[in-house]
Amino acid sequence: MMDTRRKIIKKIKDNNIRPTPKYRFIIKRSVIWTVFCLSIMLGCVACAVAIFQLRYAEWDLYRHFRHSWLEFLLLVFPVFWLVFLLGFSGTAYYYFRRMEHGYRYRTVVVVSLNIILSVIGGGLLYSTGLPEKIEPLFFANLPFYKELQIRKQYVWMSPAKGLLAGGIISFKPGRKIVIEDLRGNSWDIDISDVVWRGRLRPREGLKIKLIGQKTGDGRFRALEIRPWLGRHHRMCRGRRRGHHGMDIPKLE
Repeated sequence: MMDTRRKIIKKIKDNNIRPTPKYRFIIKRSVIWTVFCLSIMLGCVACAVAIFQLRYAEWDLYRHFRHSWLEFLLLVFPVFWLVFLLGFSGTAYYYFRRMEHGYRYRTVVVVSLNIILSVIGGGLLYSTGLPEKIEPLFFANLPFYKELQIRKQYVWMSPAKGLLAGGIISFKPGRKIVIEDLRGNSWDIDISDVVWRGRLRPREGLKIKLIGQKTGDGRFRALEIRPWLGRHHRMCRGRRRGHHGMDIPKLE
């Protein structure tokens, strides 16, 4: 026993080993807890925006994409926010494992708890209306997110499937309008049997989405016309002027 002690003491002296100061453990523990809590909070934010987008997604469009479910899912599912949520959930899991007793818990328990906390927190944040303020900030400040949202809207450029989008150029006799679509092409739209959604007031320059049937080259019969901004924007119109939907560039 004495020989072992002497060897240990000699090794400590030879390698100039010194005890780690207590404050380093405190700092490390604080950093782990801070990153863990921050990851949970950001995961809740991502979950809240995902709930917001899912709640007001245009699910009724599925009938236009029966042969292209992937295209439909990309249109209605908040892929960016779900990836965002998974990323921060993974970060939270990583740092939880590095806590003092984190290794004792099974992976399935940690992951399940993380998901439950994110959903509960996301639901609470959703009820406050916070997602409505966060999404425009991402759109205005993150070019790749803006491009992603714009590309999702281009799904409406599918006249063969009964979907069309653009801005009203003029009105014609016989209950017809002329629109310029997102590619800059002009369309004569028959609106004799159309239903206007969202309390729209037809006017020149108004951006709209149309559901109906293509009747020929440059001709379309509209059965339903929706606001470009979507249903959830109609709910909070007046509070969010200048949102991204009004400035969508033409599709190249």
